[in-house]
Amino acid sequence: MFCQNCGTQLPEGVKFCPECGAPVEIVEPLRNEPIVENIAAEPIQEPVYETPVQQPIVQSNPEAAALSTPILVFGILGLSFACIPYVNFLGIIFSAIAKGKVKQFLGLGGVLSGKAKVGNILATVGLIIGIIFTVIFAIIITVAIFGGILGALGENGYIRGW
Repeated sequence: MFCQNCGTQLPEGVKFCPECGAPVEIVEPLRNEPIVENIAAEPIQEPVYETPVQQPIVQSNPEAAALSTPILVFGILGLSFACIPYVNFLGIIFSAIAKGKVKQFLGLGGVLSGKAKVGNILATVGLIIGIIFTVIFAIIITVAIFGGILGALGENGYIRGW
């Protein structure tokens, strides 16, 4: 038998370890007897598998589904042209066409998802950017025109050189 504290081999019958002074615990040796429990035999139940929860598939009108691609195309064109100077009014026109197709799409029972949803978002952004850039461009042109006219006029109100 060995001391559980320091690991020194202990003589039989001692109550304290001669090396470290720790009390010796008498441990009964393990028996190699099989452990038998009385378990009532119950039948094993098969696991119950439930059908997975799925989102319902929305069947849209085929006419509405055919509009999703034009909505996306006009949305892309609207946003693209809205960012180009001098032709940003085309962005407003293409975005307005896309928004009109969205209204038609929803009227036919379509659900805004996928291409139609992306096209709607692009058309909205294209309208906003197109209007902002058109206003800025109009202000710049107005200032340039009136600045040129006022700069060409002399002190007496006549065009210089006449």
